[in-house]
Amino acid sequence: MGVESMRRYFFTLPIYYEIEFKTKKNKTVLVGANWFRNIHFHLKNKVKQHYHKLVAEQLESFSEDKKIEQFKTHYKLYYKTSSCDMTNISSLIEKFVLDGFKESGLIIDDNVKYHLSSKFEVVEQDKKNPRIEIIVDEI
Repeated sequence: MGVESMRRYFFTLPIYYEIEFKTKKNKTVLVGANWFRNIHFHLKNKVKQHYHKLVAEQLESFSEDKKIEQFKTHYKLYYKTSSCDMTNISSLIEKFVLDGFKESGLIIDDNVKYHLSSKFEVVEQDKKNPRIEIIVDEI
């Protein structure tokens, strides 16, 4: 009997979002829980859909037909400024990512039966390309 290899997926997502306005200058915001809890529900939905789309676009390069059952995630943060709060960002991005995985069909669900662990790591400052890199490992 052969051993089935576990799958690993890599994703990169921005941690800033540009809010577009019709009558004033656009505003770039750090996507974090503190900011997100205070915004209008229409903008909340727009930001969530934006991240779901980014996840779906990156999933197009994978040709898997079988959903991952159990998995763990690892988030690597590359921050722009040292005042960045990792848990504020990573908790919100994780929610968007897992919902995007489920919506795109990569995972069955993101509840405790399937999503067994998350690891969060601050890597380094990157003023030109602040981002969060995500590794998903099938267990």
